Amino acid sequence: MKAWRCFAVILALFEFIIVAPSYVTAQDNEPKKDIDLNIGRFSFFLTTRIMDEGSIQELGFGWDYTNVFSGDLRLRMTTTEKNEEIEGVEDSLNAVKQKIYEVFLLPFEYVPVKTSLSKLWVGAGGYYYNEALKEKGFFNMPELEILGKERVNSYNNDFSLQTLGPVLDAGFSFRGSQWFKASLSVGVVPVFVTWAEQKVSIVPLLDPDHAEYSQNHWGSPYVYCDLSGVFSLPHVIELAREKTFRPSNWKLWFSLIYDYSSLRYEVLDFNFDGHDFIWYTPERTVETQSFKIEGALLIPVGGMHLQVGGGRIFDSMTVDSGTAIRHEKNYLIISGKILNF
Repeated sequence: MKAWRCFAVILALFEFIIVAPSYVTAQDNEPKKDIDLNIGRFSFFLTTRIMDEGSIQELGFGWDYTNVFSGDLRLRMTTTEKNEEIEGVEDSLNAVKQKIYEVFLLPFEYVPVKTSLSKLWVGAGGYYYNEALKEKGFFNMPELEILGKERVNSYNNDFSLQTLGPVLDAGFSFRGSQWFKASLSVGVVPVFVTWAEQKVSIVPLLDPDHAEYSQNHWGSPYVYCDLSGVFSLPHVIELAREKTFRPSNWKLWFSLIYDYSSLRYEVLDFNFDGHDFIWYTPERTVETQSFKIEGALLIPVGGMHLQVGGGRIFDSMTVDSGTAIRHEKNYLIISGKILNF
């Protein structure tokens, strides 16, 4: 097991152990977070997803100004480390390290509807995205020898991207009974500005063997949606003894998460001009989509629930309306969860 995977597992267990003593003062208003604490006018959650090639961790803080006005801060960190082939080159190796930090700041949230069974909220604020990508590898292309070039070349790519824009967020939670609880949240960043920097080197194919480029653009939109729910399992012992059908502390949890974004920026690339290979910066429009399906069993431990489950993510990336590049992978969810049924 890689070091980062060990760290992610230890962190998830640490979250559960540390939060457990606080369950007496905790409540859960929305069933979509692995750890969700509400203490007075402040709330906190922490979610960990462990994948074969990285992890996704989410951290959030919430606070109430009044009974109808509140604020929210959510942070998400995505880490990826993998080895893969360079697209279109079979004899190649590319080592990828990527870190993405996202900030959702919603200092203004209004709750027009809040009852014992339902809650409706709308909010506005800002969204910030920071990506750092480092790639290092080689490729072997025998056809380059026809042009008098070396067939084996080294490749390095350092790319950074930042985006900033306003975000609009809305959601609804519903408690049907002691058996079921659901929450739906939707958000959109209608427009955002982007800053990007890139440094690429390909040796010895190009001369000069390295190039740098910086730029800024506008983009639109970024959309996210999250549907989550919790189902109570029946109390088997009471059903067998007393023939009464009531919910137990054992729960089933599910979540459906969708993200979509469209970005436009130039990338450093190379092309053959009939005499030699040269650097150039074509403009690309990149559309990315992500869909996650998650499920878990919530096991009662004292006043908390140990959450053990998994999910599957379906990623799609389309460049300039071309053929979509799709990836699928599974991940593990292990953490703690506090429920108020």
